Amino acid sequence: MIEDQAIFGYSRYGKIGDVVFPAVLRTASDINYDEKYIEILGERIPRQILYPAKIKQELLETENLIIIPNGMELVRKPKDLVRLIMDIHSKYGFSKLIFISGLSDPFSIPALVYLGVSFFDDSVLEMQGKMGYRFTPFGIDRTDHDVSAENNVFISEIIQDIRSSIADGTLREIVEKTVVSSKAAEIVRIADYSYYQEFESVFPARTPYIKANTIEDLYRPDLIRYRNYISNSYMKPDLDVALILPCSAKKPYSYSRSHQKVIGAIGDLRKYIHEIIVTSPLGIVPRELEETYPPRFYDIPVIGLWYEDEKVMMKRMMRSYMDRNRYRKVIAFIPDDLEFITEAIPYPYEVIEFKSANLSKLNDILKREANSGKSVNQKIVKYNSILKYQFGDWLMPLISGYTIRRNYNQDMLVKDGKILFVYNEKMGKFTINKASADMFLNNGKFLVEIDDFKPTSNVYAMGVVDATEDIRQEDEVVLVHNGEIRGVGIAKMPARAMIELKKGVAVKVR
Repeated sequence: MIEDQAIFGYSRYGKIGDVVFPAVLRTASDINYDEKYIEILGERIPRQILYPAKIKQELLETENLIIIPNGMELVRKPKDLVRLIMDIHSKYGFSKLIFISGLSDPFSIPALVYLGVSFFDDSVLEMQGKMGYRFTPFGIDRTDHDVSAENNVFISEIIQDIRSSIADGTLREIVEKTVVSSKAAEIVRIADYSYYQEFESVFPARTPYIKANTIEDLYRPDLIRYRNYISNSYMKPDLDVALILPCSAKKPYSYSRSHQKVIGAIGDLRKYIHEIIVTSPLGIVPRELEETYPPRFYDIPVIGLWYEDEKVMMKRMMRSYMDRNRYRKVIAFIPDDLEFITEAIPYPYEVIEFKSANLSKLNDILKREANSGKSVNQKIVKYNSILKYQFGDWLMPLISGYTIRRNYNQDMLVKDGKILFVYNEKMGKFTINKASADMFLNNGKFLVEIDDFKPTSNVYAMGVVDATEDIRQEDEVVLVHNGEIRGVGIAKMPARAMIELKKGVAVKVR
């Protein structure tokens, strides 16, 4: 039986029998041959099907595997290969593991694992090593001797790093760091561009961090998910003056020295204005969402230069945002390298160069424009925005009139004497309390239906009956059985995986 220990999107880390995956199977020890059959992971497969004389894309289905023959040829056609793998996911979901035979490019392994491939063999890789081709972190060297043993070590280290990254939620970073071959880059780009919906449905709601060091990060499913929300769903607070600011290296931005200077300079005027940070790869970050994921958890080289793709994305977001969220006046306190963003502001704005000498000027302008306007309770605005971002607008009428109680260095949202949510400041998210769980049950949101048992520390996939489609890995969820609330926790799998898998932790119970 397949035993999953960790999941990241379509990628899986676990065991089948005594074999840990993802894995590169050794033709000399892990695969048994005779004239007609090959035995892999205890399953006998006709040799001609696995290694056909002619190139074809026929798949072989066994009890636990979907086997894709001719990996050496298919990896040369990334578009066809990605389509084939995604078709497998569509048909089989998480019920099977994928094995690509005859892979010739070890640098495509992280990208292929990201797509959901769990097994490879070293039949071609071993031959390349015997011919003197050495694999290194920087590419392939040509030698005059057998380097297959060195290659085995190199590939084993890659596989171990991949397993660890699946377990700790950093697989996407590993994939981007190891895009040495052009084919691997094509695989990732095709997945991002052509299969966003499929990957978004299984991509974690949050990861430990985002190292946005390459242009590829613009197309990460979690970042597109965030940008789509800001562009299409987010609604500003009831304020009619906006202040646009640049990002900072330190997160949240308000903790940085540059933003502290701005905050100190405008003081009590902040309750009259809406602060908006512009940045890449996020585009726009309303101040009240700066503590959430991904704004708090990304890092990007700040050099004062922007790729054209970044400029296009930021301007497109600003234009969409400003069309839906109208202000009476926009003040852009930005450096010269960000002035391109003003091209997307469709109504009156004023630009002030972002430097300390201009802080008093900024204060004077804000006094003139905002001091007699509408004001808001900034903490309420922040918590309302985070709740809507995390769970959806449907929740807001149900908790209207809540109060904030501070206890054990945590803010708690309380209504009718009941604690509904607890704010986790370090994670920038709310945890569901049992007193608010019925809201989710009554509205069919973030629900995991389980068998008739009392959950303790973990709920395993075997005990899951159903799950709502809105669940992503790391989401807050409510555990129910036949309409009865059994607990709350954090999803450790996307919804489809919870339903289809037989082993592995589906929900960590709180």
